Amino acid sequence: MNVTGRQIFWMILSMDLGMTLIMTLSPSAQFARQDVWISILLAGLAILLISVVVHNVTLLHPGQNLIQLCRTVMGRWIGTVVIFVYFVQWYTITPIVLRQFNDVLHVMILPTTPKLAVMLIMVLLIAYATVTGGIVNIARCSEVLGPVIVLMVVLVIAASLLQANFFHLLPVYADNGAINIVKGALPPASYLGHAVEFLMLSSFLRQPKKGAPYIYGAVAVASFLVLISFTVTMATLGVELSTKMWYPYFELARKISLFGFIENIDPVTIVIWVASVFIKLAIYLFLISYGTAEFLGIKKWKTMVWINAPVILGLAFIPRNVEQAATNYLLNYWIPFALPVNMFALPLLLLIVGKIRQKSASA
Repeated sequence: MNVTGRQIFWMILSMDLGMTLIMTLSPSAQFARQDVWISILLAGLAILLISVVVHNVTLLHPGQNLIQLCRTVMGRWIGTVVIFVYFVQWYTITPIVLRQFNDVLHVMILPTTPKLAVMLIMVLLIAYATVTGGIVNIARCSEVLGPVIVLMVVLVIAASLLQANFFHLLPVYADNGAINIVKGALPPASYLGHAVEFLMLSSFLRQPKKGAPYIYGAVAVASFLVLISFTVTMATLGVELSTKMWYPYFELARKISLFGFIENIDPVTIVIWVASVFIKLAIYLFLISYGTAEFLGIKKWKTMVWINAPVILGLAFIPRNVEQAATNYLLNYWIPFALPVNMFALPLLLLIVGKIRQKSASA
């Protein structure tokens, strides 16, 4: 299975963009308030740094995926511990994303539709996409859906400018201070941090050593679009409304009114949401299935898809409500553990140990 650099770009961009826009504005604005745009700048810079570390890790042993790389660099036992930490991330975030997908649709457009129906349809779709073509199939879907997602985001931004009042963004810095701005950067940084998945995806790249422009480009474009979208949303809705809404970006689309007859274009944001979640879930299902098969020595990795799919569906029912799925997981695991450990510390550890081993071998 081989994918192109352009497909890597669209996969990472699609994973980063949609969910960051929908899920992180409110928690970020609760800390940074009108300075949320500064928080996004900090988050983007942090993720670019993580991307540099991740790409350099993949250059240690081009062509190896994360499972192989951990064992090669860290040894069998310590490498297994590192792999397990990533499995915890993948096996917990996938059902959470599935549940968040359902909750957003339930709140916005499908209040009476059973959870099982919505989530089962998505699970069947991602399982079919994964089994029929693996990462190649998902990559091709991202090439089609990725530009659609970007186009829809740009459309919402452009249509919202007439309602925006940028005085809502004043005063700059004075009301919040550095600590709150940094706290506000953590939710979007954690959602933009999917560049770490390049540790697994790089092994499928036709030219693994030339992946840098695509991973850096995906992070930069996603961060820029999130920055502009969050700024326009805050300028349109204001600080108080944005911090009290579950999904301010959806409400932004509902407030759009152009020429007296173009109104309520929230279906556009639904397209962004469904397309980005589909790509994200399909990639995660592939990663946990292929990675688990690699770890356990199972030759037919597609067998794991049919095992993992119902497991993901079952785990998605554990959160009792929207708050548990959206907020508790974010604040109790994703930000305090996954962001510093999985996205930064472990890639940095792999890079340092790998470089030391290379120097020792050449000495």
